[in-house]
Amino acid sequence: MRKHGLRMAGLCVAAALSVMAFAAASAQAEEGSHWNVSGSAISDALVTAGVVPQATLENNHGELLGKALGKPLKILCTAVAFVGARLLLEGGSEGKVRFTGCRITTLEGGALVVLPACEPHTGTELGVVETVALKDLIVLHEGAEGYDRLEPVTGTKFVNISTSSKCAFGENIPIITETGKGFVFKDCNLEGRVEKVTHLVSEGPLTKLWVISKTEEHESTIDGSANVILVGAHEGLKWSGTPR
Repeated sequence: MRKHGLRMAGLCVAAALSVMAFAAASAQAEEGSHWNVSGSAISDALVTAGVVPQATLENNHGELLGKALGKPLKILCTAVAFVGARLLLEGGSEGKVRFTGCRITTLEGGALVVLPACEPHTGTELGVVETVALKDLIVLHEGAEGYDRLEPVTGTKFVNISTSSKCAFGENIPIITETGKGFVFKDCNLEGRVEKVTHLVSEGPLTKLWVISKTEEHESTIDGSANVILVGAHEGLKWSGTPR
């Protein structure tokens, strides 16, 4: 998913790119969960036709906040988009998340410093970070508001950020989770169940992310928020998620 941040705003961003949460002991996928469009749960026909979500970063700014080699590590991006995303039955969805305008920074002498040698790239595209294939599911947390859990389709690695051999943080910087955990979205206004054209989302409870390795030092958060809408044939329609 504060104004300056990937914790894909206003000030509604909680203590912590997307749209999409990892189940923990207190969060379980709910039988009967579903997406709604214009007052009705999406059907097989709508899934076949394609119900496509899309996202934009609030204030064109988001960041992953972490630490590595004893130094703060911030991955800043200016835009986010879903690639090949679509809503599915039973409160699921699939696709990738693509971040652009990305750069990696750290603190030196109390000042934020951009590291040119660590500029992210995907193939030949500079400043681009694209995740692996992801899956998403509406879940409940402690029986309260519904949340949206995003995790890799396979494995525990969201993305392996490519930099250069001269990057102090490494030529490859993995962003990882663990089985049964992941990135959880919440509706900033706690209106995930309310049909709206635009839902503002940010990082929610139960998110578990690490940069480079799964140690306390490398635990990370995503700061920022994103507006999520439907596009294509359903552009402009109100939608929501019902956890049960």
